[in-house]
Amino acid sequence: MVKTYWAILTFGLIIIQAFPTALSAGDDKPAPNTSLVAEVRQRIETDRLDVRVYQGKKLVQLARYTNLFVVTPLPVQSKPIEDLANKSVAIFRSAKAPDRWEVHQDVCGMGYDEALVDNAFKVKQVFVSSHRNPIEVRLDGRVVRLKPGDALLVL
Repeated sequence: MVKTYWAILTFGLIIIQAFPTALSAGDDKPAPNTSLVAEVRQRIETDRLDVRVYQGKKLVQLARYTNLFVVTPLPVQSKPIEDLANKSVAIFRSAKAPDRWEVHQDVCGMGYDEALVDNAFKVKQVFVSSHRNPIEVRLDGRVVRLKPGDALLVL
């Protein structure tokens, strides 16, 4: 009887150690009901830098933020990218191309606990670059220029 319990306990410990990645691998995959709205082009590192954003020649006031992302909206989405302001999004690694990151909307309430997901954010502001009003991000002398059609997400 004791040998049976030891065998079950040992087998259970071996199984748990053999599959630790299988238990946590689903953390960076979006739920099937989320809607893909954009592809991340660049995450702008802003640690200890003076960040200024210009739309055309005009300096834009930024809300308090934790992250800045340059994204390219997908052409098949039904709503404009500007509608993401004041909504929750999540950034996941692409299932098709692991070196790409994607922005998904409608993540909250789809099985994800927003307090536990590290890649869930609230979009505070959205700035869309155009030929008339190009977006420039100046970081202590370094300049990031957005292509027309790309957007800057202030998270």
